[in-house]
Amino acid sequence: MTIIGVGLLGGSVGLAIKEWDPSVKIAGVGRRQAGMDEALALGAIDTAHLDSAEAVDQADLVILATPVGAFEAHLRAIASRLKPSVVITDVGSTKAIVARVARRVLGSKAPFVGSHPMAGSEQKGVAFARPDLFCGATCIITPTRLTPPRATRAVEALWRALDARTLRMTPTSHDRAMSRVSHLPHALSSLLMMLPTKGDLPITAGGFRDTTRLAGGDPEMWRDIFLTNRNAILSAIDTFDESLMQLRDLVELGDAQGLEKFFAAAKKRRRLTLGNH
Repeated sequence: MTIIGVGLLGGSVGLAIKEWDPSVKIAGVGRRQAGMDEALALGAIDTAHLDSAEAVDQADLVILATPVGAFEAHLRAIASRLKPSVVITDVGSTKAIVARVARRVLGSKAPFVGSHPMAGSEQKGVAFARPDLFCGATCIITPTRLTPPRATRAVEALWRALDARTLRMTPTSHDRAMSRVSHLPHALSSLLMMLPTKGDLPITAGGFRDTTRLAGGDPEMWRDIFLTNRNAILSAIDTFDESLMQLRDLVELGDAQGLEKFFAAAKKRRRLTLGNH
């Protein structure tokens, strides 16, 4: 196995694979030797490389775990070095553009199967990787009509071996759903973090910390997510803007009944879908 990008997610995959089957040999690829040395010391990888092309010669499975914007460069670098039987997947948060790029770069050389484990944290780097990160998490698998069934099954087997629950979606439906449940919420968290004045910040409490937690995420990763899922995110922003204006009208009108109905509906939906989490 080759993991390109041994940070939080890539490192956690390596640790989880080693816990599942220590005999699997894992080559890791990173940008800095210091990070690779740390991954080696943690046991997330067996060999460290700064060049992705030299790390894939023996790989049966390649996992892209860099920011999405770097995927194309890595795919171009490794395309001529891949084994005929290899399967390529990823852990990125956008899928439609990634599937198109993989098809354009790889053609029929190697099957690409998108995957998105719904797990992680605001922490960045392999130092925060842990083998149980994916336990109980949902991993969305996004094959296309051109994806060989054996490749889809191989990627599903990988995530199930790491105790994740797999769910299939098309790349486009994945991106639309993520824009509403992940990408826009991150933007709103960041906007909320920028809203208070400097004088407001000393009086913030648990509610503010909870609602702005997502703003602590990796800026490079989120930059690429917003650039590669623009249409879906723009649609989510427009829908949210309409809802926000409706709420503004309730406040401006002093509509007590309407406000209570709004908050009650949100509370009920959260309880029915998320419980007490």
